[in-house]
Amino acid sequence: MTLAYDPIPILQVAGYTEREAAFLYLAALHSGYFLRRQYLRFIERGRGALAAQFLRRASALGHIQSIACGQARFVYHLTSTEVYSAAGLGASHHRRLKSDATIKSRLMVLDFVLDHLGETLLDTRESKVHHFTSALGLTESVLPLSRGVVFAEEFPLLINKDGGISFSYVDEGALSASGFEHFLDRHAPLFRSLHGFELLYLADSNRDFDRATRIFSTKLPDEQERGMTPLTPRGVDHLLDYLRAREFADSRKSALTLRDLALLREGDALYTRPEHHALLASGTANAQRVRQQFEQSAQRRKLIPVVLPYSYPLHRFKFESQPKPELGSMVRSIRRPILGEQTMQEQLFSEGGDEG
Repeated sequence: MTLAYDPIPILQVAGYTEREAAFLYLAALHSGYFLRRQYLRFIERGRGALAAQFLRRASALGHIQSIACGQARFVYHLTSTEVYSAAGLGASHHRRLKSDATIKSRLMVLDFVLDHLGETLLDTRESKVHHFTSALGLTESVLPLSRGVVFAEEFPLLINKDGGISFSYVDEGALSASGFEHFLDRHAPLFRSLHGFELLYLADSNRDFDRATRIFSTKLPDEQERGMTPLTPRGVDHLLDYLRAREFADSRKSALTLRDLALLREGDALYTRPEHHALLASGTANAQRVRQQFEQSAQRRKLIPVVLPYSYPLHRFKFESQPKPELGSMVRSIRRPILGEQTMQEQLFSEGGDEG
């Protein structure tokens, strides 16, 4: 994300150290939620007083809320409009309370980002749109949309050292595969517009990897094996079969089969570029070389299952209902997590159980 200013000093003015401010910015940008262990990992420390100091400060400033998850484990929710505004994220929806599955997904995204600190990461919608439209020259019409929002999932993208792209999908443990299927359907136009890509399937266990691989192979088969390129839209085998049929037709040495006639009709409409005319002139003598040429230049699509080696607390929210307002009152009835003062102190100063 590119800002016209550095948000870290602004957060330091609020009372945070430089490392605390940097972590808050990272959490605001990618997640809105974090665990104690994630902060300790960011500052490269084990258990100690630094995490308690950070949590005490953020709590005193009213910037975070603690969510008890059972088994002495807690999730911390960054809710402060002040922090999001300082980070250039005033309109972010991360400060809203999310469902259990969404919170886990955001925590997994933050772990993935921490795994790849220092690498080239497309972490905002703006940076993704700019990369695909400006850097790669694609039209916005191929970008994935969900309810009118582009890249709505907010899953990070990696630009590898060789210039390749690694997309990511986070499986938070959903029972149904429909989320992954919809993700692939929305991204299919973009995926097909790229020369090649990797999709990192991120999960905290490998139980659904086989299912994900089958779905990916069905919806987006690896076209390298079939040699599908802009010059061979139906694969290299179809082109070679067409060349043979055209050779037979021009030589008039043998009768054409119904399949040959169908190939000629299809091929005459498909293979009209100068490169195709050159192949027709050379015939099928170099069929093996033609096959290798197109298989090497075909689009590569690869699904890479990744187990994130971290644990995530099970969320068990407790709510209290506020009294209903009197008729005409401007006060609305809302539901908030119950966090007693004693519980808050235990969360802030104990070592906790969320370091797994």
